[in-house]
Amino acid sequence: MISIYERIENLVKDNKNTTFKLIAKQILEDFNNGIFKSQNELAVACYVSMSTITQFSKAAQCEGYKELAIRLKIEYENAMVAAPVKEEINYKELDTKSLEVINDWAMSSADFILELAKQINTKKKIWIAPSFQTSPAARHFENILRNQGIDVHVMDSAINLELVRHVDFKDELILVIMTGRDTITLSRILEYLEKITKNVYVITTNNHTEEIPDVNGWKKILINYALSGDYKYRAQALMTLFLLIAEKIDGTTMSNIRLVG
Repeated sequence: MISIYERIENLVKDNKNTTFKLIAKQILEDFNNGIFKSQNELAVACYVSMSTITQFSKAAQCEGYKELAIRLKIEYENAMVAAPVKEEINYKELDTKSLEVINDWAMSSADFILELAKQINTKKKIWIAPSFQTSPAARHFENILRNQGIDVHVMDSAINLELVRHVDFKDELILVIMTGRDTITLSRILEYLEKITKNVYVITTNNHTEEIPDVNGWKKILINYALSGDYKYRAQALMTLFLLIAEKIDGTTMSNIRLVG
């Protein structure tokens, strides 16, 4: 389920109403500082009327500002309770525990890896639809596959959905990587793909399971290892997964043939 914080973030990115963007930015800034203004205080801070704050709250799918404020406070308190205690760093020795956890997670996804690699070998083409957070990892995977002779297309999550609708995805192979907060455009792409194709592989987290359509034939794995949600771990997990997939791709190009002399 998308949090209120994420909905407000999406209003900053996707809403053309500059007044709503101003209100959203103020709320997010206050949230990150542990501040929760009353409706009147927020209206004064943003130079808007109380009724505009109410309209904004409804745009965030709340009945009014009172509900929005309450839900934000709950999310803030839950985040504070769930915040892990920072471990002291040992600067004298390498710690491989996180790598072992990520490797174990990747190996537990063997069926997903082998099935996706088989599909790539068959079709020699794949579309990758990453969220904003996973775009760098997706580009890395794109470069690896292209070097192995695979035709790869990466969908920019910032593009207009209408551009995606001009492509016939009925028989296409699609890998969706949905993590992070900025996923609203990707969610709309999934709603579109749900109606036309079953050849979709999804990598996501527990926070986004409700955004993934329940389609017979779609393959899905969760990034659910026993580490924090820190981006560095997620990026490494994706890199590890992509390496294991690439090792099962049988394509060969002139760029990876060594000349023997």
